[in-house]
Amino acid sequence: MKLSAKKIAEIVNGSVEGDKNIEVDSVAKIEDATPSSLCFLSNKKYTHHLKNTSAGIVLVDDSIKNLPGHITVIRCSHPYVAFCQILIQYFDYKDPNSGIHPTAIIEPSAEIGKNCHIGSHAYIGNHVVIGDNSKVFANSCIYENSTIGQNTSIRSNVSIYYNTSIGDNCIIHSGAVIGSDGFGHAPLPDGTYIKIPQIGNVIIHDNVEIGSNTSVDRANMGSTVIGKGCRIDNLVQIAHGVEIGENTVIAGQAAIAGSTKIGANCVLAGQVGVGGHLTIADNTQFGGQAGVNKDVKEPGGIYTGTPHLTYKNEMKSRVLWRNLPKLEQRIRALENTLNNNEKSENG
Repeated sequence: MKLSAKKIAEIVNGSVEGDKNIEVDSVAKIEDATPSSLCFLSNKKYTHHLKNTSAGIVLVDDSIKNLPGHITVIRCSHPYVAFCQILIQYFDYKDPNSGIHPTAIIEPSAEIGKNCHIGSHAYIGNHVVIGDNSKVFANSCIYENSTIGQNTSIRSNVSIYYNTSIGDNCIIHSGAVIGSDGFGHAPLPDGTYIKIPQIGNVIIHDNVEIGSNTSVDRANMGSTVIGKGCRIDNLVQIAHGVEIGENTVIAGQAAIAGSTKIGANCVLAGQVGVGGHLTIADNTQFGGQAGVNKDVKEPGGIYTGTPHLTYKNEMKSRVLWRNLPKLEQRIRALENTLNNNEKSENG
């Protein structure tokens, strides 16, 4: 499909500078673009690519000045968001699968909505309810008494345990496990352990995306809750009884221990570890590999390091740490000077 600069500007509420009739039929990075490509520029560190890009159309904001005359640009308030709008509407992958595959196993008591797809060798358990236009791909299993909302995609090889609730417009990527037992084991006097039954469930609200090979454990009692609009990356561990607020983003290899409450609009970068039974305020950000071992009560803070400190204090600590060898040398020099002075005074 070909799109003109004029049409794109209408979609993204932007203004064209250059040829309004120029057309594109693909998208690309600005450094790889061809004359038939649409691309965007939102980070000023890549501005130098404008001089040599072959892109047909570039989305920019008002901060980009002194544009070369050989390209057509569309100015809009948020180029990256605008680019995503075009991707979703015209270039995103459209899954062709539909209907129920003959090898799928659907228990008689399950309810399957309109226009659903159930893939090959998928299993749909007793009293499962799947909303309209949802898809369960090959080899995935949804066990008894679980509910899946409308327009939700359960990719291949996903395991969804019993009594799980997943909302509308969600995506659960391949290999994810939702509702597995929480890590509950009580020590006995003889040094062995007794397993604590995990009788709660998992509730995932609308518009959530969960990455591949991520585990969300069911609660011991009550529910593990993933709030509306959350984005959870691959290889993330969310333990039993955790509650995550709306629109929180968690990057790969992060882990949240049991019964911790994460606020809304938080950001956890890669490999962040959060201890159990903690409370994290809204709009909190943790840098990569941060180790969180106590509550964060004030909203809007930025933290990093292990154990976590405010970003400013952690940077000060790192400066001191890097200078430790020099400080050691200075201390040894001072000690030698003091020792020599004492020897001189004592004859």
